[in-house]
Amino acid sequence: METIKAGNSGIKLSSFGRKDSSLSGRLIAVRTTFLLVAFAGLLVAVAGLGVLAQPAMATEAEFVPWNELATTVEPFDDPFVDMSTEHKWDLRDVLLNREAAAQGHTDAALSAKADAALERLDAAGLDVDDLLEQRLVVMERRREAMTGVTSTFLDRKVLIDGYLLPLKAEAGRVVEFLILPWVGACIHTPPPPPNQIVHVTYPMGLVLERQFEAVRLEGILRHEPEEHDLFLLDGSRQISVSYGLSDAVLGGTPGEIVAASASEIPILDRAQIWVNSLYTSGMPALGEAGSGAAIFWALLLSFGYGALHTLGPGHGKAVVISYFVGTGGSLRRGLTMGARIAVFHVLSAVVVVFLLDLAVQQTTGAAPSDYRAIRMGSYALVIVIGAVMLWQAISAMRRPASIAGGGAHKAHHHEHSHGTSGCAACTASVAPRGSGWVAAAVGVVPCTGALLVMLFGLANDLIWPAIAIVVAISVGMAVAMSLLGMAALWGRGWAERRLAPDARRRQRFETGARLAGATCVLVVGVLLFTITAMHDTSSQRAENDATLRLVDAADREG
Repeated sequence: METIKAGNSGIKLSSFGRKDSSLSGRLIAVRTTFLLVAFAGLLVAVAGLGVLAQPAMATEAEFVPWNELATTVEPFDDPFVDMSTEHKWDLRDVLLNREAAAQGHTDAALSAKADAALERLDAAGLDVDDLLEQRLVVMERRREAMTGVTSTFLDRKVLIDGYLLPLKAEAGRVVEFLILPWVGACIHTPPPPPNQIVHVTYPMGLVLERQFEAVRLEGILRHEPEEHDLFLLDGSRQISVSYGLSDAVLGGTPGEIVAASASEIPILDRAQIWVNSLYTSGMPALGEAGSGAAIFWALLLSFGYGALHTLGPGHGKAVVISYFVGTGGSLRRGLTMGARIAVFHVLSAVVVVFLLDLAVQQTTGAAPSDYRAIRMGSYALVIVIGAVMLWQAISAMRRPASIAGGGAHKAHHHEHSHGTSGCAACTASVAPRGSGWVAAAVGVVPCTGALLVMLFGLANDLIWPAIAIVVAISVGMAVAMSLLGMAALWGRGWAERRLAPDARRRQRFETGARLAGATCVLVVGVLLFTITAMHDTSSQRAENDATLRLVDAADREG
């Protein structure tokens, strides 16, 4: 009986053990399944993170040198490179005649001129039809080389180093600008090709230390062919651009900036680029070294820069030349005019910077409008001078001939020299005493280089070296302006001798020259004043008065 019980008990115990083992197996299976699912999910998550990480790595900004922004153009035959100027003009006449005929216009003189040109081209062995057809190919290839873009970096995040040229400022901060491959581009030298210019809109704004600040920007490179207005001292210029940079931010310290097409820039433009770059980077070295050699070379280069800079656009050359052609004078008057321009130029640069107090007070916003007011005041003075000269010329025409050309002057023969030949020196004795005002009108507008030097000197406690450099720049400008004035005087004397050999003709020539010169001065002044007045102040670039150190406005807001 006990054995049975024990047996039964054993049986029961054995049955319970089998049930427990089955439950444990199920739990192990569930746990294993859960672990497998979790492991698979982990693998999926890791794979997903890897996929997400690839675009993140792909969006890392890539540095782009300027030469890689220019597109590669297929080689092409350019027969016009070695063609003589005479043959080019002949080809132009043939083309104009054909275009006129295609439009139904008949011009006998042009047709005869084109026939003669065609004979000369045939005699030289030149096929006109092939040349005109190749002309279209050359034009397209040249256009593509200048405006074409590379697709390598489009719509990708890039880093680019360049010099900042403001286009628009708001509240003293530059919100729209161009990035250029060299200092002075578009102002002191011709613009680079459109595919060597990048347009940037920076809504938060940048505050500049100086003109043509070197920057490194990061953003998305886009193909955005547009034209942008650049406001200059003597008008505005449209700048063609092929690239745009969106979502731009400052990307660190710029490295060496090398232009892609430096070899194609004319030698005089390259010299001015080099001098501009030297001023941009060399002023701190002048303050640190303080040696006589550094100052000597700085002054020498400043003198050369001033003379070279004057030959560029603006600077009142038209006013000075028109004045001397109209009034005549002696070599002394030409030299005196240049010296006065130098004095006014130095004073204007120094006074403008100190009055505005841009560097010390860290003010922003007032400079562009103030500088514009100086220009308008200067151009208004040119208008007044031109009007007075015109009134004097008309008054001289109304005088009796015995007063205007005779009297004491009849006994004054012209067998001797006055230094400028003809009667120019005699005219100077009765010429209007307005050369001082002309010098003031021309010299009161400070040049970009002088303002740049003064601003940098004031901001870095280099006042006296900056003033010395501005003086050297102004002396160079004065020498160049004096030479232009003397050239105008010599040209007037030469024309007077050739066109007015007798007293009556001389009187007519002098009257006509005075009228022409006065009219030119007046017209130049009106045009400059009108262009400046019509330009919207809010769209002016923060040009030569750009204020203090380069600051990312986002950092300022923070």
